[in-house]
Amino acid sequence: MIKLIVLLGMIISSIIIMPIADAQKFEKATFQESLTVVYDKKLSNSITVSVGLETTSNNEIRFSEEIMKKMKSNEKIKSIVFTNAGECVIGVTTEQQCIMVNFNYEEIRGDGGIRLVQESVRVMGDEIIDDLNDMFRTDTIFHSTFIHTQDNANVLLKTSGIISGKGSVSATYVTDKKATDFLFTDLAGVLIPKEIRESGGFYDVSKMLAKHDDSIISISVIPNEDKDFYIFKVTKEIKNIGTDIKFINVLENFGIDRISRSDYFDNKLVPLNSVIQLIIIPEENRQVSAISTHAITDLTKIENVMKKGWFLSSPAGDMIDLRFLFGENKTVLAEELLVETAPWDMQSEMTFYSVEDIEEKLIEEKIPEANEQSQYAILALIILVGIGAAIFYLKGYKPKH
Repeated sequence: MIKLIVLLGMIISSIIIMPIADAQKFEKATFQESLTVVYDKKLSNSITVSVGLETTSNNEIRFSEEIMKKMKSNEKIKSIVFTNAGECVIGVTTEQQCIMVNFNYEEIRGDGGIRLVQESVRVMGDEIIDDLNDMFRTDTIFHSTFIHTQDNANVLLKTSGIISGKGSVSATYVTDKKATDFLFTDLAGVLIPKEIRESGGFYDVSKMLAKHDDSIISISVIPNEDKDFYIFKVTKEIKNIGTDIKFINVLENFGIDRISRSDYFDNKLVPLNSVIQLIIIPEENRQVSAISTHAITDLTKIENVMKKGWFLSSPAGDMIDLRFLFGENKTVLAEELLVETAPWDMQSEMTFYSVEDIEEKLIEEKIPEANEQSQYAILALIILVGIGAAIFYLKGYKPKH
């Protein structure tokens, strides 16, 4: 159960990097590609890697007109999720895949009890499941109404429980599990237009990830009054890791040494629509101590987001969260995405190193065994953070005490 919540929680986490910088100067792009790596040393001792395609346009991830009509006519539906993750709720086996129609528990319960919730959710789920089976090419049958009572992963990842988590209730339908590579080929051809499929970029990485036997696929839609949100995501969990999180090569678990933006964005000024996210959940508090490209400290200035680099959303504490932006670049190399972390006691000064586009006081440090040929060029930026410090050098960041 926790694994699924982590997986689906990651879906929402990718939303928060949507364009906020001087938006009137950017072209409007509804499509976004994201690559996420989660090093979880606290909950599951695993690495979770995923590639997501997300959009607010039904022309870029195409749910049927009938499904969208039924969702719009029932405001109680909060999201729909298809996944072959297995064990999507208690009682579902690892050899099954699920369609979940999700509702807000409190809205459904009203003045009634659990029985009313179960009956109402089942009826509303049944009204749309035939259309979902047609779209996902499945023959699912009703399994259960499941009330989500925990959201430990949502709390740790600072994500919303709108898809699944504490406070939601799901009408769950199951069928026999199919391999991710089969589902990817079948469903991408139906849901994703040819123009995106043939534009490379993160789509090609997700297609490659789907070939792994232990990868899973999830497809979701979250209705909204203004714009609906559609997600097509491939995920793989690498379990029981002994990886040291001192030095992290973000791309190594994908088996690639470079990544390019989709050709779909060519000739468009959309620097925030290709995002690489790194989340680290350490056993003890840690800080980012070095990155191999410059730090973007302010997303409100267009000149900042036009230069590739890391935006440190949460650079220290019990969860580290970094977002890499391509700026005006089409491709980035693995050595440009290297990140180093170190222990942090929340009281001593915080020392942070970053490559900046200046020519003074560069310090070279060799990368460990994983990449012996490359060099870590770092510029020392000493950031003093005392017990009473209110704000880190990133706008809005506060140390966690």
